[in-house]
Amino acid sequence: MRILIYNQKGGVGKTTTAINLSAALAVEAQETTVVDLDPQMHLTAAIAGTGASGTGSAADWISGKPVQPRPVAGTPGLWLVPGDGDALVGRFDDTRFLQPSAGWTIMDAPPGWSATLGQIASLSDLVICPLEPDFLGLNGLNQLLRRMSEVGFDRDRLRILIARYSNRLAVHREVRGKLIDRFGSDIVLPVVIRSSVRLAEAPGLGQTIFDYAPRSTGASDYAQLARTLISQRSLARSNGRPRT
Repeated sequence: MRILIYNQKGGVGKTTTAINLSAALAVEAQETTVVDLDPQMHLTAAIAGTGASGTGSAADWISGKPVQPRPVAGTPGLWLVPGDGDALVGRFDDTRFLQPSAGWTIMDAPPGWSATLGQIASLSDLVICPLEPDFLGLNGLNQLLRRMSEVGFDRDRLRILIARYSNRLAVHREVRGKLIDRFGSDIVLPVVIRSSVRLAEAPGLGQTIFDYAPRSTGASDYAQLARTLISQRSLARSNGRPRT
């Protein structure tokens, strides 16, 4: 299962989701590789640590070169392909995407758009769009949908993840309701990622939320998200569908 975490709008929790969804899948005994495609390389800075073995970078991975991902300390079963700032600049080789993949691959995308990113999106099993539930977030989602239509992306493979959610805010409840009305409960994930100071603090210590605050709401939400995706994947396989 290959999942691209993408939204054209910055600051919506893409990297937070890539890190902690990957860790949650690993905690559920799902072999997972997380790939840092963002030139800012915040994901790499957050979980790479020091002295981790491995060869190659996201640029090598995109171009089809052999890569040995780094193990992420403290999370067995989680591996990192680190960023290098130029992952989406060079040649894209889709061979890696056309081969079967036994585990999970989570890709952290930059907020911008490029032809290479469009190719990756079209070949991914799912594109998860983290979205802060406000009206600026809705505008960013409309831009995303236009980009997706340009590359012939099947909307059935889109999943909207409501992040930084507070049930106390009327606008959050209203926007969530509008999204469900417009896209349905299949595309709008049933899990929301609640606002959490712990989620913001963990990267500064080089930890996932499961290392830093395993009993926090952030850990609970991402664990539930991982279990939801595992369940959807199992259901799709039992129904004979190649994609969820």
